Amino acid sequence: MNRDVIIINESIYHGNTARLAHAMAQRANCMVINTEKALSIDLSTYKVVGLGSGIYFTSLHPNIYKLLDKLSPTQKKFIFSTHGSPILGKYHSLIKNELLRREITLLGEFSTRGYDCTGPFIIISGGNKGKPDERDERRAVKFISKIIPQYIKVLPFVPKGHNVFIDEDCIVCGNCISICPMNVLTFHEGRTIVNNEKDCTHCSLCLSICPSQAISLRHSFIEAIQIAKRHAKKTSL
Repeated sequence: MNRDVIIINESIYHGNTARLAHAMAQRANCMVINTEKALSIDLSTYKVVGLGSGIYFTSLHPNIYKLLDKLSPTQKKFIFSTHGSPILGKYHSLIKNELLRREITLLGEFSTRGYDCTGPFIIISGGNKGKPDERDERRAVKFISKIIPQYIKVLPFVPKGHNVFIDEDCIVCGNCISICPMNVLTFHEGRTIVNNEKDCTHCSLCLSICPSQAISLRHSFIEAIQIAKRHAKKTSL
């Protein structure tokens, strides 16, 4: 795992910003944590810190600003967010001004629309439904690949003959086991292992929740067809 980069996010309503954080963390092969965790640990060893949250009224979550007191000016930063408004506006202005005041290098910023059921959106039962989507995730990945190319994970490693792999970065948190609808992953002798690989639907829920980016999925076009055929025969979980 990349020990020089960490991504910190606060995503309290619908998981919009967390989705972007995990997509970027997977590409950079780095840890992603929430602000509560970040405020309780030593962050001094990281060279690059990503800070992101939803936009609450007109700015990032207050915990993001609290984190600035823990971070050194020598640590480079990037910021990201999801917002309900059709346009970004100046929602990043406050955090950017604070970084400038502290003479902290800002590598870049990224934002996209996210599902919002507050304010005027309550009239129509929520706006930006389905956002962020896979296209937004790809844009976020492209963003982080551009600003820190030296830290980008080239390809996920999956041994030949397998479609699912858990590497040595696994911290055995159990998140993937609890979220997998097909019970593909399990504990064994203090480790997380792949149990019923052929039952995996490649839904990627495990990828989205793994804090250490230790899980890799891979399938060729032919294997994807085989996976689809296997699961077409199923009638229930």
